Amino acid sequence: MKAYETVFITDPDIPEEDLDKIIERLTGIVDNFNGKIVGVKKWGKRKLAYRIKKRSKGYYFILNFLGNRALTTELERVLKLDDRILKYLTLKADEEAELDSGEEKGLEQEEKTEDKDTQDEDIEEEK
Repeated sequence: MKAYETVFITDPDIPEEDLDKIIERLTGIVDNFNGKIVGVKKWGKRKLAYRIKKRSKGYYFILNFLGNRALTTELERVLKLDDRILKYLTLKADEEAELDSGEEKGLEQEEKTEDKDTQDEDIEEEK
């Protein structure tokens, strides 16, 4: 399974219960296609860069999941048919980000930085 990230913007005037129903519907689709939800982030209401469907603000969401191409096709089909969705975009995420947690990546990144610092010190000593 590959890692994907879908960003979508909803109508800002939708009640909170409807926003939760949208998320439940999308996570249900991911489950039906044997995918795995990695995370759902609500960014909240933000000003749009340009007007979309006569709206200047929107409610932003990010849905991170693991799945296949059929899943992304179905997810985008549902987003396209829902009038409450102003815009959406699905991107393939980094391969390394599939199941790794942010903490593990942070430790790996620190180790790489420490190795580079050690190499820099060795080069300075040789001079």
